[in-house]
Amino acid sequence: MDDCAAAGLNVAPRSINRNDDGTYEIQELMHPWDSIPSSYTGIAFKVYQGGGFRDCPCVELKASPAKIVQGHNVYGSENFELGFRTILRCLASAFPAFSKMLDFEQAVLFRADATYSIQLPTSDCLASALDSIANFSNRYLRPSRDGDYETTIYFNRERGNPNSGRASSLCIYSKLDEVVHQLMNLKAKKKKERTTIYDPVIEQLESDDLQHFATNRLRFESRCCVRMFERLGIPLLVKDLLSFISAYESEKGVGAFCRYIWAEAMKDLLSAIDGQEITVIHDSKVKKLLHAEYDTITTSGGLRKAKAVRLFGFYRRLCTEGYKKVKRTMGMTGKSSFYSHCNSLMAVGMSKFQLQNLHKDETLPLVHLLKFDFDKQRPASYVEPEMPCADLSYSEFLAALVEPDILENPELLTPERRVEIQLQDLGLQPAFISGLKAGRSIRLNESESLSLAFFDDGDFRLVSSSELSDSRQKLDRIRKAFKGESTKGFTCSDIQNPTIR
Repeated sequence: MDDCAAAGLNVAPRSINRNDDGTYEIQELMHPWDSIPSSYTGIAFKVYQGGGFRDCPCVELKASPAKIVQGHNVYGSENFELGFRTILRCLASAFPAFSKMLDFEQAVLFRADATYSIQLPTSDCLASALDSIANFSNRYLRPSRDGDYETTIYFNRERGNPNSGRASSLCIYSKLDEVVHQLMNLKAKKKKERTTIYDPVIEQLESDDLQHFATNRLRFESRCCVRMFERLGIPLLVKDLLSFISAYESEKGVGAFCRYIWAEAMKDLLSAIDGQEITVIHDSKVKKLLHAEYDTITTSGGLRKAKAVRLFGFYRRLCTEGYKKVKRTMGMTGKSSFYSHCNSLMAVGMSKFQLQNLHKDETLPLVHLLKFDFDKQRPASYVEPEMPCADLSYSEFLAALVEPDILENPELLTPERRVEIQLQDLGLQPAFISGLKAGRSIRLNESESLSLAFFDDGDFRLVSSSELSDSRQKLDRIRKAFKGESTKGFTCSDIQNPTIR
């Protein structure tokens, strides 16, 4: 911990003993949870000294990549590498000396949250859907509303234990309510602390596009933990995980991995939805119509809402007691008021038939309401954040993290250093660089060798002899196609692949 303190981290004593002579002695140093600054929200981090369930000293990082790069997580990217690079770059920029103490190659993932949402027609539909989902139980899933907001439902979560659910835990909630609460808290902090540091996040949360997108949006969040990744055979070492994701999405499409782990965690809940019904209510719509029709302006300029509130109370009574019972209980003296209220409700578009049947529940299959459109998870104005050091491979990016100059200007990473990093990824020594530069190959075994391949865009990388053979065959097919010769086995994708010389 002395080295961490020297590198700029805030350390604190775990215990202090008072000696007989009145002096104090620090027994042990520790690193409390701290925050790494970013453009918007901070990144929580803590250094552990090892022991217990941690085999060696390590640093734990917790953050929402979307909040770091855009100030909110109402919507965001599905790119895992973007998230990893963003978090690690913030760490390296804030604590360059401390970063040199870390082995970024050994970074592992212990939890990933994947979220997708549905835009529902009205707030009443959203409330009805939440009420119905709160009654679900299927296999190991047990619902709980023991959370921060009334419009939030958890599955497999214990209060005070954010990591409960060894494989996964689920959270279904109204996104707009969370945004409103966050805005209120940030404005209160700004006023109390008399600071402007919260203004960028407040500005983002108050934007019209974000507010419109979050309105009546029901969000389904899967919190995927280590045990789930192990069960699915997904590597936890970040470097291997990104290679796994790249291979998976090259076959399934961009963003497919995020949707895959989300669906795996949600599958038992989604299967339980089939066959469930919700009671459709229209309270918000009726209340809005009544206020629009019957609110008036007083002589002092105030807004008088009494009539609309009174009529809405009468409407709710018809819903709970029924038309006939309300008419009967109002008695002879109240019948004129009864018919007057009915006429007022019909004046805003309700029919007498509707009024006479409000006590009968209108139901709808929940599966018809909850339809996920993965192409509409972001507004049309959304722009994908820029990848940090996009010109560098992930291995080169990790090497740049401990070299601040290269992190700020990736062009400073020399070709020799890039080749060295690629060799290290393959477990080979930098001594092979001179031979590769001279055009010689590295013999791996009897049938495979490595060569340095140059691309038309000026980039280069190490390729195996089998890759070179495949590329040459594609080039031959392309040349024959343009010469009008046989195009057997030729596809358009051949043209899109980089050329190897």
